[in-house]
Formats: sequence, structure tokens, C-alpha cells
Amino acid sequence: MKITETDSRKTRLESILRNEIIPKLEAIMGPIKESCIETLMENCKLKAVIKDQYIEEGGSFEDGNMHYLHSGIARSCYYDPDIDKPIISRIWKKQEVMFDVNSFVNSGIRTEAIQMLEDGELISISYYSLKHILETYPKMLLLLLYLQAEREKHNKFYQHLLKLTVEERVRLYLNDNPTLCNRINKDCIALHLGISRSKFSSAYTLYKQQKDAQTA
Repeated sequence: MKITETDSRKTRLESILRNEIIPKLEAIMGPIKESCIETLMENCKLKAVIKDQYIEEGGSFEDGNMHYLHSGIARSCYYDPDIDKPIISRIWKKQEVMFDVNSFVNSGIRTEAIQMLEDGELISISYYSLKHILETYPKMLLLLLYLQAEREKHNKFYQHLLKLTVEERVRLYLNDNPTLCNRINKDCIALHLGISRSKFSSAYTLYKQQKDAQTA
């Protein structure tokens, strides 16, 4: 029997869910029923995405999706009219969950767009599919609480980061993300850290010199 592209994609989706995602979920909420896993497989979609592609725009909560970034790098961004420039609120990496928790919980407008910064692969689930799963398997609500806590922790760290000197911002951020500069445009990192490209370049040069001195 000929294996179609759809069959292959379903097989790959099941493999990623069972071997990668389900163990992470069970670490948060304990054992998950097989029926719940099968429902997830039925409602999730595996998508190949390319660099610069917008996978989500701001808008209604009903049009939002939960995305698991299986591979690649993405950014969340919005336009700030007060300073007349875009803001990159977060740079997402492999195995992170891109999801507007507050919009989903409070039925609010999504203000941010999500754009890929390199080619990658996503597993996505729509608003209504996720809502159905949460209603059918209330235990999955623990995932929302986990994501909410993670967002609060990240936002607290990010606000702390923005209060540091330029050199400290670059050093701390790149220590946590050592390969990022080799994979995406440095302008994105500078914008995320709230500094100009020229100041980032100077701080990055200093950062590299200090790293080289440590390994010499």
C-alpha cells in the first residue's frame, strides 16, 4: 500500500506527541489517559514553516492558536505607537509553547504577531479545539496554569533585564542563549533588548572578548 504524504505527516505527528510532548505534559499533570492523547492527535496539526513567515497576527481570541515550536526560532512582536517603533517582546526557541494565555482565558484581543526567524516546524491547535480538550479533560487546565506561571516568570526576568546596562543586558541574555547570534539577525536581538544596533555591536564585541579571555 502506498504511503501518502498525509499518512507520513500523521505518523510524524504521533511520534512527536508521544515521545516529546506527552512526557512534558505528564511531568506537569501526571499520567494522561490514552483517550486524551488520541484526542490531541486528532486536533493537532503538524506544519512546516519558513523564515519570515507570519504564523499568527493580532486579532480575536477565537482566531488564536497554541503552537509548540518543534524546531526553529520565532519572535512575538507588536507596534508601540507611543514610541513609533516595533517591539519584540520575546524570542522563542525550540520546544517552547507560543500561546497568548491571557487572551485565551479572558477572551481578550491578541495584540502580538508571531513571525518565524528561521525555517522550522510547529504543532498547532486551534482555540476551539483546545477549548474542547480542556472541557473534556479538565486535568489539562494545569497546562494553562503552568504556562501562566512561566509567562509571569519570563516577564519578570525581562523587565529586570531592561533595567540593566547595555553591556549587562547583552552578557546576561547571550549567556542564556549562546548560539542565537549565529542563527538570527542581530538586529532582532538588539530590538528585543531595547538597544540600538550600534550599541549592541559594541557590547557584543566586548562580550566576545571576555568569552575568549575566559577560554584562553
